[in-house]
Amino acid sequence: MAIRLLIVDDETVIRKVLERHFTSKGYEVVTAIHGKDAVAKLEQQKFDIVVSDLLMPEMDGFELLHYLRQEYPLIRVIIMTGAISLDNMLACLKDGAFTFVTKPLDDLAALEDAVHISAWVVQGWLEQLAILQRMKRGGTNHVE
Repeated sequence: MAIRLLIVDDETVIRKVLERHFTSKGYEVVTAIHGKDAVAKLEQQKFDIVVSDLLMPEMDGFELLHYLRQEYPLIRVIIMTGAISLDNMLACLKDGAFTFVTKPLDDLAALEDAVHISAWVVQGWLEQLAILQRMKRGGTNHVE
């Protein structure tokens, strides 16, 4: 099962570049133009990772992060922004973002690493869930 990635950014070029890049890496990618658009897509589909810009119209990345932590606490959230400040970074991490990546995204290595690590964590959770489901069906309380 492919990891599902939601990319949220109000800049069309960034959305398209990231969609192409992560699709080529085997992820299922959906994009949203701002936080409200992301919320609508989250209500219709399941996502494993959200990569979101911080400063956007309609609903910014701070609001989206807060919403995600309340409604979808298991989704891994990666914040990317050009509004670089220690306060912004600490606020995002305190509110539950996995990591904070700075723009411009001239080199996608830092973002790609963050997505890969998040995907690895999600895959681990899914494997543990599958083990627990098999144990429940089999009536056993231990893993051999």
